[in-house]
Amino acid sequence: MIEIQIKEDKYEIPTEWKDITLEYWCGLYNIIKKYTETAEEKENEEVVEPKLDEVKVLRMNKEIFKYVTGINDTVLNKLDLESVNTAVGTIGQMMEEYKPKGIDRFEFEDNVYFFPKEFLKRNTFGDYIESTQLDATIQMMKHGKFDVLPEQMAILCRTIDEEYDDDVIPSKTDKFKQLTMDIVWEFSFFLTMQSVKLTRTFQTFLGKEGEELEQAKAEFLQLDSTTSS
Repeated sequence: MIEIQIKEDKYEIPTEWKDITLEYWCGLYNIIKKYTETAEEKENEEVVEPKLDEVKVLRMNKEIFKYVTGINDTVLNKLDLESVNTAVGTIGQMMEEYKPKGIDRFEFEDNVYFFPKEFLKRNTFGDYIESTQLDATIQMMKHGKFDVLPEQMAILCRTIDEEYDDDVIPSKTDKFKQLTMDIVWEFSFFLTMQSVKLTRTFQTFLGKEGEELEQAKAEFLQLDSTTSS
């Protein structure tokens, strides 16, 4: 985090993925997506109005700044452009491509949760059904549906002795909204890698060959690129 001062007030601006929660990112991502989707549609048109694009960027930056600082329109409209650009630029740097460390567990609220690695050690049809949950989660992330991740992680990430229990998923989901985004990106990278291994493990059920690991890495990078659009 960095701290910026605007008049008498101070505001903290995130500089790293670990500075923001999954819930916070969902709100920020929705702002970005609202404007970048429109921009992508414009790319296919023969005539693009530069001034319109510039206005959209300014509007997006304004919304991002308001979201991060909580400043209202009255105060914001009186600020100098440099303050806004500095804050938004800092967030832009944070959203550069995440480089995964390859972890398979994380600590949260005094508990250690493990990514669903154990699925690879078994070879039952029931485990195959559960593995499809991994693929579904990856597809949802590719389409920017980050708001489903707290529930998906509540289902798939468990403590060492924890068994799946429908009754605890709602409360666990609420807690996991406060996971930091560095953990979430590690989870998404892990799922991409595991999806390939699971496909190979269950070739008997699938009747087709699994994808290559390099393709999976490319898919993760494509997923992560949504943050810098």
